[in-house]
This record gives sequence, C-alpha cells and structure tokens, in this order.
Amino acid sequence: MKVLGISCSFRKWGNTDVMVKECLLGAKEAGAEVEFIRLTDYEIKPCMGCMRCAFKGQPCPIDDGVSQVFDKLVESDALVIGVPTYILGAAGILKMLLDRSMPLMFSEKGRLLHGRPAVAIIPYGVADWEGLTAAQISIFLLALGYRIVDRIIARCQGPGEIVLNEEVMKRCAEDGKRLVLGLTDYAGEQGICPVCQNSLLEVKGLKVRCPICNIYGHIIIENGKLSVKFEDPHNHRWTPENMERHFEEGMYPSVERYLKLKDKIKKSLAKYKNL
Repeated sequence: MKVLGISCSFRKWGNTDVMVKECLLGAKEAGAEVEFIRLTDYEIKPCMGCMRCAFKGQPCPIDDGVSQVFDKLVESDALVIGVPTYILGAAGILKMLLDRSMPLMFSEKGRLLHGRPAVAIIPYGVADWEGLTAAQISIFLLALGYRIVDRIIARCQGPGEIVLNEEVMKRCAEDGKRLVLGLTDYAGEQGICPVCQNSLLEVKGLKVRCPICNIYGHIIIENGKLSVKFEDPHNHRWTPENMERHFEEGMYPSVERYLKLKDKIKKSLAKYKNL
C-alpha cells in the first residue's frame, strides 16, 4: 500500500508539513510505502475556464505541474492532505488545484480515486479563526471521489509549534496507521454533516441543509440538547450517480442553450467594448 502526503503550505517545516509527515510516519510504521510532496514546489497555473475538458473531452491545454500531481494521486492508495488557514480560508493553491481537476474527474484514472480514504489536516493560528478551511478541503476531496475518514483541525501559530501538542501528534500518527490497516470508518460528531464532516449548515425552519453535500436533516431537541438527524446521508451530491447527473442534466445541456443565445449575447455586449 502507498500513502501520499501533500502539504499545501509555502512554509517549509511549518505546522502543515509536520502534521502531514507525522501521519506518514504512522503509515510507514504500519507497513506502507509513503511519499511526501509539497504542492508549492509545483507550478500550478489558474484554470482558464475554456471547458475543453468538460465539453470536448480534450486534455487541459495548460502546460504545468498539475498532471504530475494528479499522477501521484492515482498511483497512491490513500491520501493525507494538509492546508494552512489564511484569513479564514484555505491557502489559495488548493483552490487553484481544485479548479484544474475537471480533466481528472472525466478520466478513467480519476475514477480510480473513488472510495479511496483520505485524512484532512487543517492548522490555524488564532482561536475562533478556523474559518472555512475545513469546508474547502472537504470539497476538494469529495469532488475527486475520496472518502474522508478524519479531519484534524489544530490551533498552532509559530512554525513547527504543533510538535509540542502531544494529543494532536498522536492523532496524526494513529490516522496514518488506520489508513494502512483499513480502520477507516468514521463515527462522526453529533450535529455535523456525516459526509463532509463540517458544521457549516444552513438553517431552514426546523431543517438544516449541508451546502457542501446538499443533504437535509431535522433539528431535534431532547433533554435540552440540540442534535441533527440527516434524512438520507447516502444520497449526497458527491455520489458517482449524482455527479453524472450533474454533468448530464446541469452542464452539458447548457452548450445548446448558449449557442441559441450567442448572437443576442454578442450584440448586448457591444456597449462594453470601449470601457
């Protein structure tokens, strides 16, 4: 078994690097082959939005390091990925890679990722400033078909400071071992989405909706405690069937609709040419 560790931090030997590597050490101790890469060592250019991959089935025309990263994902049986929190969100390079991932989603190689286990690492610096990083890394993993088995959100400020947190480091090592030993079932926490494991929920009357996974739940109050019971947690937006429906019913028909409106749109845009 091979476990790939990816750090999305520009800071070498920072907390993200350390936590990812501790997971890899646990995996190695359990008998796995491990590899660590730093995403910032690769040239990652922004998506141009040409949609050749989606509508024409063509490879991405951008020549950079993205295909090398995707090859490493496909060659690995499990993933540990860490991204630092910058201003209430994930470091931008993670979103850059996600935006470029559509060619992988449409490929036979990409289908190999479906169901593979992944651990998400989220360090942040100041109390109550975790922000949306956990949600963003969940979207990245679920969009590529990974199954999130744990996410470790840890407060740490100075470079490498996390090594002093024995509880977090122990959890990282244990998660690495669990990936190798197949102990990947995650019981989850009360009141969070069982798919993406985030508490970012929309309240709609007495119901809640996970905007990431598009599943609904009921708010339940028992003995003065509030909890959420999700209606159909297995029918989320990231299932292969629902993802296929998304493209077949939501995206592909837009081509014909746009072509019918193209001339009208072009005329309407004329007034902006001199600005």
